[in-house]
Amino acid sequence: MLTLRLTLWASPLALLLRLLLVCASAGVGLLLLNALSYAVQRPSHPTAALPGLLWCLIPLAVTAHLAAALVEAEPSAPLRSGLDAAGLGPVRLPLLLARMSALPCAVGGGLALLATVWGQGGADDGAPAVSLPGTAAELPLAQEALPLPAAVTLLSAVPVVAALAAARTAGSGTASAGAAPRDRATSGRRSTGTAALVAGLVLAAAGLLLAASAVRAARHSPETARTGSPGAAELASSPLAAGWLLTALGLVLAGPALTSLAGRVLTAGRPGAVRLLAGEALVRESALAGRPLAALGMVGAAALVVVRARLAETELPAWGPAGTLAAVLVACCLGGVALAAMARARRSRAPLALLLERLGASRGTRRAVAAVRVAVVASVVTALTLVAGLLAPLPSH
Repeated sequence: MLTLRLTLWASPLALLLRLLLVCASAGVGLLLLNALSYAVQRPSHPTAALPGLLWCLIPLAVTAHLAAALVEAEPSAPLRSGLDAAGLGPVRLPLLLARMSALPCAVGGGLALLATVWGQGGADDGAPAVSLPGTAAELPLAQEALPLPAAVTLLSAVPVVAALAAARTAGSGTASAGAAPRDRATSGRRSTGTAALVAGLVLAAAGLLLAASAVRAARHSPETARTGSPGAAELASSPLAAGWLLTALGLVLAGPALTSLAGRVLTAGRPGAVRLLAGEALVRESALAGRPLAALGMVGAAALVVVRARLAETELPAWGPAGTLAAVLVACCLGGVALAAMARARRSRAPLALLLERLGASRGTRRAVAAVRVAVVASVVTALTLVAGLLAPLPSH
């Protein structure tokens, strides 16, 4: 009952994120059931659906990240203190937040199962399929009914993973509430940021090298020699897609460190009040908004790769409705995560804004600080987009 009441009486941002979590979990459930249907149709090849099932891990991980962002967005600080006073301490509070994140995912999984049953039930005149809302695309299903234990097991993975991500985020937030010395915390963040930056750049470089070697090897592939470009199934299981994914992971990992570095560059030399405030805000908020904004940059890089392929007259393979649904899910979830991160960063700036107002800072100064901060963040995201989108090798180059 407490879980339901906290869910219904949440803030508009939390309600929006929960609605997005329901849609994302339903989409991930459809993808998992589509992979199960693919395996049911090929009983003699039990490993045929393994690549598709592995690619479902990406939208599943992004959905879990959205559940973690929901925990960071709600409940608010006054509500957390009230729950703590009611006896929900550092053990019971993560369990409550895990249930609050698992509930929308369970609803989405149930919707996916109902849509699948409805698609198979209305397949009297042809092959069963699930129509995607608002499009003419359909996810193909098996002729025979899907095994219920396997379908429930796959669908239960989404709320379980989301609950674990929410509990971990809530537990780390509760544990970090204890105070550590400011200088030790700052030095620890700087060393961690440097290590993350180096590791992210190394992963991105390794991904680009892997993708380039995969392009050279694909030129001698029989499928590429016959059609001029690899098919969707061949590309999904090739090192080229793995190289793209590794590059994106590396740049996302380096996103907070790059944002913090941009803030330190902004405050270098003898900065004025606007540069100093904007740079310090970027350094302080890099851990909150750096990674989600870098992930949005990777979405823009994927769009840039498609534009490059069109301009170079390189035909990318059609991913089909499953690939399109997965791409839309990833983009929407990352947008929700970025929205939650920006809202959290805005709340963290509230004490500074109040202090500036008490000190008599003009509204123009505060607007100038915000404009400089937005411009620097947009520059970092644009740089990541251009690096990943322009250096990523195409299937046939």
